[in-house]
Amino acid sequence: MKNLLIVRHAKSSFDIQGLKDFDRPLNNRGNKDAEIMAKNLLNHEFVPDCIISSGAKRALSTSQIIADIIKYDIAKIKINNAIYHSSSDEVINIIKEASDECNKLMITGHNPTFHFLSQTLSGENIINFPECSMFCIRFDIKSWTFLVKGTKEFMIYPELFV
Repeated sequence: MKNLLIVRHAKSSFDIQGLKDFDRPLNNRGNKDAEIMAKNLLNHEFVPDCIISSGAKRALSTSQIIADIIKYDIAKIKINNAIYHSSSDEVINIIKEASDECNKLMITGHNPTFHFLSQTLSGENIINFPECSMFCIRFDIKSWTFLVKGTKEFMIYPELFV
């Protein structure tokens, strides 16, 4: 059995003029939301074996905050810049390449791709996928290469906890 946690990056800042989109940092609310979500992730008893993150600053920062709180080694986060501006099919291919030693995979990236990805892999109709949403799907497979539609385990997002 494999479990996938799809995480949309936390709220980012638009305050710095001339900054490339890829380099936008989290704003204060984004930092706080990532902390809240990490603590609630522990309540769901989901601690990933592997984390793959977009290299965009806001996504990587979200992954790092979560990793720190759940005691995942930040140095082991795998950065994959292909996640930035990718399609859901491209992200599915990235997931299929994950090590089969990884049974609980967390992947952090961007909308609208991660919204579509959650719907595609779960068959769920998701109306909204806010910043720092976490969507967990269980798959009855032994290898990520056989990724097919799975079953939604939970969806959480910051507004549920404020």
